[in-house]
Amino acid sequence: MVSVTESEKYQKEISGQYKKRVSKISIEEVVGLLRKFGISNVDASLIHEAVVGNMSATYIAADYVIKIGQDKDTHSFLANKIVFDRFGSRLPIVNVLAYDFFEKTNYEILIMKKAVGTLLLDDIFDLSEESLAFLFKQLLQTIRELLNLSFKTFGKIKDEKQCFPSYSEFLKRNFLKHAQKIKSECLCSEQDLERITKYFLNNVSVFDSEKAVFVHTDLHMGNIIHTGEQISAIIDFDSAMTAAPVRVLPSIIGFIDNPGQFVEGTKDYQKYKGKNFRFLLPVLKKELSFLFNDQVVKKLNLVGIGEAMMWVSENWSTDWNREMIKNIVENELADSDEKLRHTYYGKILGI
Repeated sequence: MVSVTESEKYQKEISGQYKKRVSKISIEEVVGLLRKFGISNVDASLIHEAVVGNMSATYIAADYVIKIGQDKDTHSFLANKIVFDRFGSRLPIVNVLAYDFFEKTNYEILIMKKAVGTLLLDDIFDLSEESLAFLFKQLLQTIRELLNLSFKTFGKIKDEKQCFPSYSEFLKRNFLKHAQKIKSECLCSEQDLERITKYFLNNVSVFDSEKAVFVHTDLHMGNIIHTGEQISAIIDFDSAMTAAPVRVLPSIIGFIDNPGQFVEGTKDYQKYKGKNFRFLLPVLKKELSFLFNDQVVKKLNLVGIGEAMMWVSENWSTDWNREMIKNIVENELADSDEKLRHTYYGKILGI
């Protein structure tokens, strides 16, 4: 069965959604903002907006990347500064030059030094399997280091006011918030919503004893920069969380199994459509072996359902919402180990 996401109609719809949802700032204002941070050697004619698919107002200059936010309630870019301050001197990660939250400017501003190298998004199909596996191993070794950064509470780093004593409580709170929005906007049937809610709340306690660590939740080819066979930077920590360690896996597994999902609505979708990098799965299991315990499929199943409900509540596409809810109800509400093996993550991991 062909997924809704593979249709031209859906790709046009998502492209249009990005254009509507991402605010724009004039190039002249971007130049003015850079000057407030002592950066005046910028040629305005060389500044351009990032490609569609980036959820922030993001601008690329010859030597800098600038992110601009207007939400005074959310520190959208703060995680980039936190991880750079802690690990920037020894790990290949984003290089933050300046961060401001409505103090020097009328915006939240993140200014980064443009990393040397090529976005993996652009040349991944030019690499041999051996070269890509070597880069992937470096990525996972860096991620393992980041997981050593621990916290006392769980939550989204961008939302400092919402801290929870357990990952179970964090997931439950977010699930119920999204479920309420889905119900109020009639984005799925009440019967399906009740079934999904009952399953989620009955099983989320599996996370009760987890520790809170720093997790980059959006690891894919669009956020990795490399020079030859060396990673030069991992970027875009905007959605980082203090979460259970297993939370690092969904985007990595998504990259391995279905990289096209990360470039929906962009010019790159057609070259990624139907492709996968499943030969990298053994590398993942070896480098992050400590995450693959007997509960990993159940945990990923719950995280996946929670994330899907968040996207449904965001209402990017009516057709996608319908397909996703149907898939959850028919395939993901696994009440036994045998049924877990037939869920999305159960099939991929073979556990």
